Amino acid sequence: MMISIPLIAIAMGLLLSPGSLTILGNNMGIAGASFLVIMLTGLVVHLFTALSFGELSLNFPGPDGEARLIKESLGPTPALILPLCSRVLFTLCAATGILAAAGYAFNEVFVLWFPNLGFSFCLLGFLLLINFLGHRVSSTAQIFFVAITVLGLLLLSIAGLLHLAKAFPVIDASNPDPFHMSRVILFGLVLFVGFDLAIFTKASDGHHPMKLIRSMILGILLAAIILAVWGLLSLKYASPSKLADTTVPHMLAARQIMGQSGRVLMGLVVLAGSCAAVNALLIAVSKMISGMTNQNLLPSFLRLQPKQVPIPLILLGMGIAAMMAAGMAGKPELEIYTKAAIWFWLLHYAMIHVSVLIMRWRNPRRFNPFQVFASPVIPIVGALTLLMGLAGLLWTAPEFYLILKFIFAVLVTVSIFAFFLIRMTHRKGKPASKNEV
Repeated sequence: MMISIPLIAIAMGLLLSPGSLTILGNNMGIAGASFLVIMLTGLVVHLFTALSFGELSLNFPGPDGEARLIKESLGPTPALILPLCSRVLFTLCAATGILAAAGYAFNEVFVLWFPNLGFSFCLLGFLLLINFLGHRVSSTAQIFFVAITVLGLLLLSIAGLLHLAKAFPVIDASNPDPFHMSRVILFGLVLFVGFDLAIFTKASDGHHPMKLIRSMILGILLAAIILAVWGLLSLKYASPSKLADTTVPHMLAARQIMGQSGRVLMGLVVLAGSCAAVNALLIAVSKMISGMTNQNLLPSFLRLQPKQVPIPLILLGMGIAAMMAAGMAGKPELEIYTKAAIWFWLLHYAMIHVSVLIMRWRNPRRFNPFQVFASPVIPIVGALTLLMGLAGLLWTAPEFYLILKFIFAVLVTVSIFAFFLIRMTHRKGKPASKNEV
């Protein structure tokens, strides 16, 4: 079997999160059905990126493969800065927001008396416990979370398609503002960020890279189909102006389709999607941090070892808990931090394309690409599109100066940290060579 269910579940974890449903609903309200064309453009770019990650895994297998590729092509400093500024920062910020959204959903839909922040902490503890129990438990739980999310969205979509509810379609054509449309065009890139978490999971070790690349591509395509159908139904049953203005467009559409039953079902989708997103981040980012130690980019005590305390997982959990305890979930700054992390993650994707091109040029015999994408056109187009998208996202952001200020502050801080850390770790020995090609 040339696909892996656990890999698909990890790849889809962030793509079906409550944040993705909010981005989808808001932009469907602004752009109408034309947002599906924008989604298609973003889909193609990320499929190109998945191909570059597949080429990476072919030549540098294992959790440290990405760090090794960037280190050999661009140097150790970018190999440390890019993952920390993208995935680690995103985990701390986005997981805080996702868990807070789950807490609000549980409080408002299921148990009104239960404090929403208390539920967020309980959910974080539950997900950390799952990961402490080992990879088999966490990957099985991931499949379950994604399956519940997909099933809930499918049931709501079927009800909407068959007009099973008493609600009637809304006739309210959207009239998008040109400025808003220019920004909406760029959200096709944001919607599919996170599929690459699959490259760090244990299920990808020791398997042919084609299994990884097919699993990532299938995860992206499945998520795109589900989101497209749900987006159209949201536009059919809810007013575009209301979809564009609310922070929970998925809840609004679900209630319009199936009434209170739809609200409860979407509440389950939000809870399961939140678990899937945060669990995928905890699994993959802790493995990524461990893999970076093999390349002497991080101290060796961060390496994950069997029957030893998972330090990276503990640090990530403590960071998320500290963010929630500090009240960041309710502050507007959290959205700015998360947007900056997404900006860094897209930059990371662009640098993967660039790294692949550099390694092909330097080692044409050793760095053998898959025949399906032997042409350099794909990584070149992918890198250029992502870089232009990054410029557009930053330029059209309402919080342009705040995001730029935070990006600069993070970049300077992590660069200084990386400079001293790399000097310190390089004194302690040579990089691990177990994955030598």
